[in-house]
Amino acid sequence: MGMSSWILDRVDEFYEVAHHTISSCESLEEFQKEMKEHEGLLQGSSELEYLYNDDGYSELWNDYWSNFQDA
Repeated sequence: MGMSSWILDRVDEFYEVAHHTISSCESLEEFQKEMKEHEGLLQGSSELEYLYNDDGYSELWNDYWSNFQDA
């Protein structure tokens, strides 16, 4: 397995954890706090920059909870 495959696998793992974590959080701030300990999975990728500089956490939060607005 090459280094880029390893990095991509860890990014996937981060988003799997995020998917399982987001439903138990009451706010975006709580979600960010819970995910902070998992951010090490993103080393070597540009995802951490996306999460903080491009409102990535906010997008994840809004995308997840928008699925329940129409229900």
